[in-house]
Amino acid sequence: MIEDQKNKSHIKNPDNSFSRRRFFFHSGAAIFTTTLLSSCEGIIEDIFPKSDKAEEKEEEEQVPDRDKTLAFFGDSLTIGAGGTAPYGSIVAAALAGRPVLSDGIVGQVASRIAVRQGGTPLTISIDGNKLNGIKPVKITKLSNSFLSTPTNYDEYSRTGTVGGVRCTIRRTANAELGENYTITPAAVSVLDVPEDSEFLLEDASRLKTATQILWYGRNNIGKSDAEDQIIAALDSSIAYITAPARYLVLGVLLGQSDRKDTDNYKQVTAINEKLAAKYGKSFVEMTPPTDAELAEISYSPSDDDRTDLENLNFPRGLRADVGTDEIHLNDKGYQIIANRVIARIKELKF
Repeated sequence: MIEDQKNKSHIKNPDNSFSRRRFFFHSGAAIFTTTLLSSCEGIIEDIFPKSDKAEEKEEEEQVPDRDKTLAFFGDSLTIGAGGTAPYGSIVAAALAGRPVLSDGIVGQVASRIAVRQGGTPLTISIDGNKLNGIKPVKITKLSNSFLSTPTNYDEYSRTGTVGGVRCTIRRTANAELGENYTITPAAVSVLDVPEDSEFLLEDASRLKTATQILWYGRNNIGKSDAEDQIIAALDSSIAYITAPARYLVLGVLLGQSDRKDTDNYKQVTAINEKLAAKYGKSFVEMTPPTDAELAEISYSPSDDDRTDLENLNFPRGLRADVGTDEIHLNDKGYQIIANRVIARIKELKF
């Protein structure tokens, strides 16, 4: 029986031979057809070109599902001081479907911004080393006065957690008593808080996956360690962003009186050159607007503006009141900044 089966296995089946010939014939035809179509691909695209909408849809399909939030961190320039709204709102209007958060505090140096952004850890010590129900407890030590500013007595607060308990840190200030920081739990808690406990900022944690626009450093200008402080703050902030990090670094803006022969001009220029070299395509220049950029916002420069431009500075017509404020921009000035950010976000497909 075994012998019979063995012999049968050696008998050729004409149907099988035919099937193999047919398989190779059709396979060859398929290969030929594929090659022909591939070679004609360029010709077909020339005859039937893709529409712009089709190309845009194709690009959108290639973009991975990711956080579309745009998070703007910085000082008063970030929140549009001198204008009527943060420049981030202009960016949002041009990029539909992108949620925006603008987090800026006037007068802050780079190291304080980096704490609010999350790149530099924040630690606290509190009175009695213990939360007290839902009552505010005085903070006796902060690793960084991250809500402080020398320019006003406004109240600032941020929410986060310490030891897993949700709390709000609040900064208040007045001329007589100076600054005061307190921490208040969101619900009743008597948690022990050891000295130098880490406080995790809620917004910073939530925005790690966002595309971040970092405008640091204007309030460091004039200090001998400005360059080191700005770059250290930026590096810690960028390292904090979820990889692959999507971020832009904006250059330091010259003040109205920062003319070519001044120390501030030289310092700002040197810092911006270093930032451009370090961050490459993620760096957005703060050079004076070009004629094309001015035309884009329908602005015709005055003679005084031309003088400012010749001095390699932003024209006074794009600034707030230069008689009282030589740093901030007006709405048209912020439009220039927003347009540069919009263009770079599109270029980098952020």
